[in-house]
Amino acid sequence: MVRPPREPLHQDVATRKGSGLSSTLFDFLLHHEKVPAERRIFVNRTLRMESIRYVGFDLDWTLADYERIPLERLTFELAVERLIVAHDYPEAIGQVEFRPSFPRRGLLIDKEAGTVLRMNRHRYVNLAYYGRTRLDRAELKRLYRYEPIRPSSERFYHLDSLFELPEGNLYAELIEMAARQDSEVELPSAWQIFDDVRAAIDWVHGGGALKSRVMAEPERYLKRDPEVALALLRLALGGRRLILLTNSDWSYANAVCGFLFDELLPGLGSWRNLFDLVLVDSGKPTFFRADREFRELDSTGNVVSSCHVPVWGGAFSRGSLGGLMELIGEPGEHVLYVGDHIYSDIVSSKIESTWRTALIVRELEGEIAQRKRLRDELKRGRELRSRLAELGHEMDHLRDVVFLYQQLLDSGIDIPTEPLQALIQRSRSITRRHRETLRAEGDWADQIGKQFDTYWGSFFKQGTSKTRFAAQLETYACLYTSRVSNFAYYGSNRYFRVVQDPMMHEIVDLANEE
Repeated sequence: MVRPPREPLHQDVATRKGSGLSSTLFDFLLHHEKVPAERRIFVNRTLRMESIRYVGFDLDWTLADYERIPLERLTFELAVERLIVAHDYPEAIGQVEFRPSFPRRGLLIDKEAGTVLRMNRHRYVNLAYYGRTRLDRAELKRLYRYEPIRPSSERFYHLDSLFELPEGNLYAELIEMAARQDSEVELPSAWQIFDDVRAAIDWVHGGGALKSRVMAEPERYLKRDPEVALALLRLALGGRRLILLTNSDWSYANAVCGFLFDELLPGLGSWRNLFDLVLVDSGKPTFFRADREFRELDSTGNVVSSCHVPVWGGAFSRGSLGGLMELIGEPGEHVLYVGDHIYSDIVSSKIESTWRTALIVRELEGEIAQRKRLRDELKRGRELRSRLAELGHEMDHLRDVVFLYQQLLDSGIDIPTEPLQALIQRSRSITRRHRETLRAEGDWADQIGKQFDTYWGSFFKQGTSKTRFAAQLETYACLYTSRVSNFAYYGSNRYFRVVQDPMMHEIVDLANEE
């Protein structure tokens, strides 16, 4: 197939987007030189924006920031209704409680055990709930210590998207209802409950029930933010092409983007003026793996033709990574893709291409604010752990010394016995102090965890280890930040540098130097 000629990149935003928008962006830059602390962009892998010539964006929870509680409540209620109508669940399940504070991204659902759990990067589970009941250590050990955990197996489901949080909430509530001894409601197995809830949630999103309500009342479920448009305009400086790449269909994407961007800024009449290419109904992550034709759409979303390679300025559905890269005609390292879904947007694009990636982490701002507020308490925790390590080293050393001393005496070797008693007393003292410090550290960990989140603790840390979500973020996302609009505060050719990426022995060296 002959590759279509690549149009030259324009040199200024005024030429491409209009002088009115250029003036609006200029005024913003004059008054917003400093980046708010909680809205910084963080770097896992050095990235020179000067080398990025194409920036792609997901839509939902990336460009489109939803009002979380109203949207989750609507999803929850529609799913409950669907279970009753289509899956023969008793009407009594309408009593389940909407608890938006319970679920969060990065959790796993164990379909076999009926639990919702937290896992760290080493696949260690230290926290899980069965319904509303937090499992004790003995139960955690029984379920998750005797055999290796395989998170990719059918047994586990990952709550990777903010759209999936009502699913975790509803599943836990149904498990709670099924487990209550005073409940007269008969529900299927934990695995079947999951399958039914998953099917109901899929229907809510795919069947149009949720989208029709959002499109009917966009002001109730969506946030308009001029800084998102300004971020897009700033990223377009120097002639970068902006691409919308979303799983949403044309009618929904058009309605949402129209609400978010049309007439949002002086000179911005239509949202289409922001993007050089619109790709809807892409079916990520399949988009990155399959070889599918693009379907060209007219202004009403009707298919007018099919092609292997799209063209700039058009709107297309389906398609593939291969066809898009033929249009781009440059190495994937010149593409930056920005999305919120750790797997569909970030992991998949990173594995299947050489694109650079930026993950939108809505939870980041709250985590940063809490860490700032708890700075002194976090310092105390580091001191407790450091002291615990020192006492543990001394305790283990003395145990071995006492053991060998006793062994030598028992074998009849003529050595004085008095030092042994002093060693035993010293060992007991150290052991007691170690036990007290361990208890204090455990109490501190419980208290500090609840300061971050009543149920799950810190979003990024599980004890001293990274959560599984944080580890994936670190591995696959070149950049991460709380919202797309944060790019409005950074130069279009910013050199995002990794300031430090220390290994544990380097951290120890730094501590010793201090």
